[in-house]
Amino acid sequence: MEILIVAATTMEIKLIVDELEKVEELSHLVKSYRLGGLSIDILIAGIGTSFTTFHLVNALRDKKYDAVINIGVAGSLTRELKIGEVVNVYSDEYADLGIEKQHEFLTLFESGYLNVNEFPFENGQLKASNSNGWIKLKKVKGITTNKSYGRDSSITEIKEKFTAHVESMEGAAVFYVCNWLGVSCYQLRSVSNYVEPRDSEKWNIPLALENLKEEVIGILRLIPVPVN
Repeated sequence: MEILIVAATTMEIKLIVDELEKVEELSHLVKSYRLGGLSIDILIAGIGTSFTTFHLVNALRDKKYDAVINIGVAGSLTRELKIGEVVNVYSDEYADLGIEKQHEFLTLFESGYLNVNEFPFENGQLKASNSNGWIKLKKVKGITTNKSYGRDSSITEIKEKFTAHVESMEGAAVFYVCNWLGVSCYQLRSVSNYVEPRDSEKWNIPLALENLKEEVIGILRLIPVPVN
């Protein structure tokens, strides 16, 4: 069973790596590990959709994987989620890809450049694969942007326009690539902060990373491993 974990930064996977058995370094971005019967490669793809798309496509070109799991921290757009809570992002969309008009922002779908059901989109959304029960976390919707929002006006706009629960800078890119290439994909995010005017003193990245480690390792142990 070959699993590829995709993270934006080494910070987001450091605690997880400590729980794995290192096998080899495949490149300066990809390292190989084991956990029981699972073979797990970890790709540090960089922050944002461009870096993530490029390095993920290269990784999937070089090796065949049974599943890709995007992990990391996220900002919560709702107070319904707690700081440190780990969630299963089952649906994601690009929130900054489109056209800005005088008083509004239009997505590529709203502006007519893309059909909402043009592959791999489903009603404008990019979807995770069915985990068949081995991911038991709360399911949420995500948005992906190439900036971390911190101004009142911008935050109000995205909350009014999108019905998402969490914000990341890579999730939709992973879903887009994997759906195009026919690879099962999932996204697990741990809430490190609320999306509000930027005040890092209110963030709790250590808690988010500790909880992310616990959930990711637990989920990896639940993945059914084929018996040869």
